[in-house]
Amino acid sequence: WDSPDWDEGSHGFNFMGQLYGCTPANGVWVVPGSHKEGRVDIKAKVAEAGTERLPDAVPMVCDPGDVVISNRQLLHGSFANTSDDWRVTINMGFHRHASVLGAPAGGILGDDGGVYEQAHIDERSRTIGYAIDARRQRFPGETPYVYRPFEAEGKRYAWDERARADLRDYNLQDIGV
Repeated sequence: WDSPDWDEGSHGFNFMGQLYGCTPANGVWVVPGSHKEGRVDIKAKVAEAGTERLPDAVPMVCDPGDVVISNRQLLHGSFANTSDDWRVTINMGFHRHASVLGAPAGGILGDDGGVYEQAHIDERSRTIGYAIDARRQRFPGETPYVYRPFEAEGKRYAWDERARADLRDYNLQDIGV
């Protein structure tokens, strides 16, 4: 993980756990190497191809339980699942702080000309603190994980009914860069 060859200065990576597996009929398709092109004009690619099924896209074929790790900038997408197979992916995206702070706001927030400020990052990151405390409560014999940014700021989170209420619609604060 320390190799400079692995660090392409990207916004982070996706960690996608497959519950039922992926086939060409039900899964996600990716355009290999597209993460190295910078900001991809998807509409132009579709217009050039004459279809949303881009000719250089390939399916991510996975067995149940497989995990795919990809660059967040990799051009990817899925179509309506018309197969008989279930499609369920647990997707977690990870950003480095420096790629988010001051970046143009996107994703669920839309592209309204704003930028991500520290307050938004802090608010969205509180889920980490709640998750750490929930695990501490579930496994009291374990040494709890210490998230250094919270430790440095003296932040403490308690997983309780107030936390559950606080997390309502937390996904509306998702970060898209």
